[in-house]
Amino acid sequence: MQQVRRILASGLLAVVTVCVVVSQANAEPAGENVVVDLHHMVPMRDGVKLAATIWRPADQKKPLPVVLVLTPYISDETQDRAVKFAENGYVYVSVDVRGRGTSEGKFTPLYGNGPDGADVIAWLAKQTWCDGRVVTRGGSYRGMDQWQILAEHPAHLAAAVPTAAVYPGWDYPQPRGIFLSYAAQWLAFTSGQTGQDNLFGDRKYWQSRFVDAYEHNQPFHQLADLAGTNRGAFLEWLDHPGYDDYWARYNPKPDDYKSVNIPILTITGYFDGDQPGALRYYREFMANASANAKQHFYLLMGPWDHPGTRHPQEKLGGLTFDKKSMLDIDQLHIDFFNWILKDGKRPTILSHRVNYYVMGADEWQHADSLDDLSDHALRLYLSSPDSDAHDVFHAGFLTAKRPGEQPADTFTDDPLKLVPAEDLLKDEPDDYLVHSAGPFKADRLVYVSDRLPGSITLAGAMQLLANISLDTPDGDVGAEVDAILPDGRTLVLGQDMMRARFRHGMDNPRLATPNAIEPWRFDGFYFTVRELPKGTRLRVVLEPLNVPDLQKNYNSGGRIGYETARDARTTTFSVHLDPRHPSYLELPLAPRKQVTK
Repeated sequence: MQQVRRILASGLLAVVTVCVVVSQANAEPAGENVVVDLHHMVPMRDGVKLAATIWRPADQKKPLPVVLVLTPYISDETQDRAVKFAENGYVYVSVDVRGRGTSEGKFTPLYGNGPDGADVIAWLAKQTWCDGRVVTRGGSYRGMDQWQILAEHPAHLAAAVPTAAVYPGWDYPQPRGIFLSYAAQWLAFTSGQTGQDNLFGDRKYWQSRFVDAYEHNQPFHQLADLAGTNRGAFLEWLDHPGYDDYWARYNPKPDDYKSVNIPILTITGYFDGDQPGALRYYREFMANASANAKQHFYLLMGPWDHPGTRHPQEKLGGLTFDKKSMLDIDQLHIDFFNWILKDGKRPTILSHRVNYYVMGADEWQHADSLDDLSDHALRLYLSSPDSDAHDVFHAGFLTAKRPGEQPADTFTDDPLKLVPAEDLLKDEPDDYLVHSAGPFKADRLVYVSDRLPGSITLAGAMQLLANISLDTPDGDVGAEVDAILPDGRTLVLGQDMMRARFRHGMDNPRLATPNAIEPWRFDGFYFTVRELPKGTRLRVVLEPLNVPDLQKNYNSGGRIGYETARDARTTTFSVHLDPRHPSYLELPLAPRKQVTK
């Protein structure tokens, strides 16, 4: 599960360190072109004042539209970007959220930015340098802010560009109901009012803390001690491992989307740790907004990780992408706002409402709906009539033919069986998208297909339905799907994970009945579009989860985050493959190309 850990760890906020580096490398002094107004205090409805930094063109002679960002990361982070927007005819305003920077009030991580954002917009619209129109932009936490603001329906909000937006309780801090150790690191970063950039960016410090906790079977809740003034938030989150009413109050309600009627551009990447959040907002909007509002909602997806949604990269995880994938995202935002607010031209990349990059073919394609990307699926059944499927050298099969009678395949998870610390503290390889060591390890199941008879284009989110039984009340399973190319190279197509108690959904936790066979639907694979050539083989790997990056499950069915080594139970997972309990992989495929004679 190396890739999924790497992607999730690069999710909420890790982009901050990257953006700081980019800013320092590329920034130019504002000089005579921009005027900067620091620490302008903006009153909220309850009397609290938030600190705004305002960048305006030095030669501004008339009111201009305002670009607003609401951030927990201290407004100085955006100096070079703000200058670029100001030089392009906008007033750029960055506001520190409550309790951060020089803003008053108490910081509540992830929560309650909507009313404050609406109050800021109302204040901005009254300023002499604003023409009454405000737009929002920003990524990750700053993308989430925008959805919370949209739920307030501010009168002067003219457009929004939420990028890689976090969906609290869904993709962070506990994707699939499994808490990330990274949550402690992020909460430390946002502890107190000042920035903790150097602490947050000290990878070896955090890696050593998480590995130490893992090696000593430290109860997960004790990581709260690393979170500084946000210790209480860590413990509060830990009491809500599923998606319940607690998390629902962080996010827009279905009715909140109905009255939204402004242009929206949302951006995510195939390797973006917050893609699940960005696409959940998209799908909820499409399910609840008016027909007219849907016509003004644009989605852009590229071959990017979380930082890459702001600064696309040519190389990622051992892959190299064509330069046409490396968009100037800031310029795209400016062009989008110019189109909406200044009678500018529609950005070419947004020719349709859904705009996406096809990996392998290295080209941009466009559609009217996300559902248009796929019209059929390839189903491959897991089977191992003559093998125990325990490694790549004795692998089972992925076959289009429904399997006959055969015994279940099994693997075990011992929570107390640990990887040596010296191995865990080694630097991670940079080729995590083209290399997977998982299939070569013990205690896992491996299934491989025959070579594809022709090329296919994977277009959507894969699903793996596995009929599983286990002999304990709880346990965690990881799933990986790889493509083995004709030349022998490996591509990691996607990964997912599931905790037994959430096998019926994040909103319906139920401990497992030992030895009862039930379908586990792994439907958390990321949305991806990739062309696979003729001769490619597909591989499925099922494995236990027991790594420092994730909250350990001791398999006892006890209170999440408070179990200890004393509670540990070794679990045997059985994956059933018989006709009554088939297990299969489904890959959504792009429409078949029409052959012109």
